[in-house]
Amino acid sequence: MLAEVAASPPSHEELRRYVRAQLTLQVDPEIINPFSTNPNRHQILRDRIRDAVLRRDLTPDPELVDSLFDEIVGLGPLQPLMADTEISDVLVNRFDEIYVERRGRLEFVPNAFRDEAQLEQVIQKIVALVGREINLDKPLVDARMVDGSRANAVYAPVGGPTLCIRKFNRIRLDLLPSERDAAAANWVSTGGMSSAMGAFLEAMAIARANILIAGATGSGKSTLLRSIVSAFPDEERVITIEDTAELELDNPHWVKLECVHSRELAGKTTQERRLDVADLVQNALRMRPDRLIIGEVRHSKEAFYVLEALNTGHDGSATTIHASSCPDALARLELLISRDFAQLSPPEIRRYIARVFDLVVFVSRLRNGRRCVLEIAELRDVDPAGHYELFPVFRSALTTGQHGIDVDFASVPDYRPGPRLVRKLELQGMRWMP
Repeated sequence: MLAEVAASPPSHEELRRYVRAQLTLQVDPEIINPFSTNPNRHQILRDRIRDAVLRRDLTPDPELVDSLFDEIVGLGPLQPLMADTEISDVLVNRFDEIYVERRGRLEFVPNAFRDEAQLEQVIQKIVALVGREINLDKPLVDARMVDGSRANAVYAPVGGPTLCIRKFNRIRLDLLPSERDAAAANWVSTGGMSSAMGAFLEAMAIARANILIAGATGSGKSTLLRSIVSAFPDEERVITIEDTAELELDNPHWVKLECVHSRELAGKTTQERRLDVADLVQNALRMRPDRLIIGEVRHSKEAFYVLEALNTGHDGSATTIHASSCPDALARLELLISRDFAQLSPPEIRRYIARVFDLVVFVSRLRNGRRCVLEIAELRDVDPAGHYELFPVFRSALTTGQHGIDVDFASVPDYRPGPRLVRKLELQGMRWMP
């Protein structure tokens, strides 16, 4: 008699290919997407992976299932980092060098790809999910995932392969402690501003002041913008315009508009026109907004149309800009407009900006990861010499103390609001109390 030869167990690569094929046949592609927001995604996929492993006469122990999940329908060694709610950014410098930003501070993590090829596979997976491609001819890709996270990938000859993922920000902070929920996080309790600053910004939001929020990348601009918008009266219609949707608001009368980016697949343009912030601002004016919120001003055309829109009587609006101080925010806005609108002289641009914005707020991330409002200033007008009349309302002083960086949130003693702000306060039945 001939003895039966037992079939050898499949290699990990063979098992991975088999499980991938089974998932492709049995599961909706939307659920397979690593950035899917389906609440049952993990359970559905892990059940299917266990079934597939059992069909190959193997034991689906948790470690094997987790490994297959991360490799096939996840982002490999990045998957646990994406699942960590305390991590806001994932930065892959090379296949064996990964950093994350956790609670505002950068730190090295031991997670690593097997080799450069696995990193390239994950990048290709991310890029393919949004109908884009990355190769020698197109070595740069900036893409938004379905959950709102943004991925930026770089290939040779520019560099890399490297990958940066900014996870979708779900942080919600009130300006002031809530009477309804004392445990709710807010800017005052987290040390981001003083109670006086929070009360001032809340009053300005109700009084329909136009606010420009400045800060560096990751400083908390969008979080502060969301907090200010949350202070708007519930009955007002709020329209948000963003390049990438980040603002998740609780306002009951909220309409969200998001830019549409051109996509290229196999070298063929599938969408002829890109709808940018300027296009959406013009359309939003026809949608009867009470408040117009622009996520961020980045380009010349956006800056001009934002100013034009806010100069049409839509008080109580707000936007953000990359800058390192309140004066620098105005200078940057002025520079953006002057790039494409050379027919406007610098004094004309400054007068235009000064007529639109009432307040400039500067927020910063400190070395210890803490995000703080360091300056609030009122913009009243332009003086005869063509300089901005920028009056500080609050100034924060930083000192190095025994327990790290201390912030002294100080109000300017002799500050009094200008005529325009006084008028806006009066229209809402409020008055300034020195």
